[in-house]
Amino acid sequence: MRKERAEHISGILRRILKRMHIEDRVEEAGLFQVWDDVVGSRIARHTKPDRIIKGRLAVIAENSSYIQEYSFLRNEIKKKLNARLGKDIVKEVVFRTGEIKHEPRPRRPKTKRKKNK
Repeated sequence: MRKERAEHISGILRRILKRMHIEDRVEEAGLFQVWDDVVGSRIARHTKPDRIIKGRLAVIAENSSYIQEYSFLRNEIKKKLNARLGKDIVKEVVFRTGEIKHEPRPRRPKTKRKKNK
């Protein structure tokens, strides 16, 4: 009787994705999950990654002022994303204007103020 070796599920999935020719797309999708953490809350409030095609990451910014400001950071953003993903996935970062939908902030419960006598 032949003994079968147990294999970790990540190895099995990696082979399946490679066979289906979508391994790169799955790796690229990882950047959408880490965007806020990598760029920081100040930049994440005004931008969002839109798509990545052949290493070219398109990022939506709220307005042209943010595009101007963040364009100076594009190489740093690219390096940080690639470092976080452990692979050179992002070759170029380009910005364009668009709508950024913000999550509504939870409302604070109203508290009654004590009047000073």
